[in-house]
Amino acid sequence: MFPRQLHPMTRHILALMLLLAAIPSGFPQSQSEELPPAVCDIDGRSTQRRFYQRGIAPDDLTDVTLWRLSDLSAQGIEPSIIEPGLALLAESRTRQALIIMRNGQIAYEAYYNGSHAADSNNIASVSKSMLSALVGIAIEGGYFQSSEDRIADYLPARYEALMAPGLRRLTLHDMLTMTHGLAWEENEASRLLNRSGDWVADILSLPQRQAPGASFNYSTGVSHVLSAVLTEAAGMSVCEFAHRFLFEPLGIEVEFWGVDPQGYFTGGHSVSMTAREIARFGQLYLDEGRWGGEQIVPGWWVAASTSPQIDIGNNYAGYGYYWWLNQIAGYDMYSALGAGGQILHVIPGLRLVLVTTHGYRGNQRDYAEEAESYEFLWNYLIPAIESP
Repeated sequence: MFPRQLHPMTRHILALMLLLAAIPSGFPQSQSEELPPAVCDIDGRSTQRRFYQRGIAPDDLTDVTLWRLSDLSAQGIEPSIIEPGLALLAESRTRQALIIMRNGQIAYEAYYNGSHAADSNNIASVSKSMLSALVGIAIEGGYFQSSEDRIADYLPARYEALMAPGLRRLTLHDMLTMTHGLAWEENEASRLLNRSGDWVADILSLPQRQAPGASFNYSTGVSHVLSAVLTEAAGMSVCEFAHRFLFEPLGIEVEFWGVDPQGYFTGGHSVSMTAREIARFGQLYLDEGRWGGEQIVPGWWVAASTSPQIDIGNNYAGYGYYWWLNQIAGYDMYSALGAGGQILHVIPGLRLVLVTTHGYRGNQRDYAEEAESYEFLWNYLIPAIESP
């Protein structure tokens, strides 16, 4: 299914399969699996977040007026160059959506395999990048002092008591860069949490493997702890905080959001929204945190989040605050990546946002979709933009 000419990033896809683990197999991977229903109180309204088979829930599509619809040619994308790549992407049996935005307008939008614009999808670890945005909003709003705040200063005392002495100096920065130092094994530890009565306690009870800040160790458990930290700091659920300060200004309403046994909304997984809503979030970051003339995410936080905070190797340009950083065809790119092919790429130099989503096939995880997105950018989309 790939073109014959492979771009250099494909060489690290096998390493990526070991490193990324964008949703741990132990956490529920579709809304048909068991988690308690989530209730998000927003301005006194109790909103029930329900579970849907295969992670699909209908969106009310009240966002139509928020979009500017265009076409490929009008946005400087040569159709004759990109169309063979689009045809290859259409062959996927699991792809649900593809959206290409350029200059703030939808230049191309397609849905596959029975999917529609109104269908929400489990966006997996793409939601980690959104959690990062919430932390930036919380710092700007005074809920946190800075990214150097200790998480132990915000969590209930019973959680701090569980932490090894060295881990009590964990900061927001350590959490956001996955340099927490915990002895976390992404898949194995995640499976254990499925039987846990207190996720945060069990995560913070893990042994300390390294000093905080020493090295990268991807952990969906740590991002869940960050959700609990933000909940305690803000005095409201992460669901409420997100809708009030990020999603509602963007016209986004999450159709599903999981919760743990203590009522903390999942941090970095088990969130559902539409492909258009993912694209809107990407456009927000491309526009340095501004939407409709309003600064939603602080511009300084967008810059920090999408700049290298730690070197993680494997041909990456680095890792920001829950954003994967790379270069492609000479352009800087940052990405929000979720298991099963939930992908958001942002290329500021081309004013480009690309979103593609896939459905899950049970618990099967397949990173070929990510490699495929790089190939599409490298061989088709970028050449179609650069074409005279």
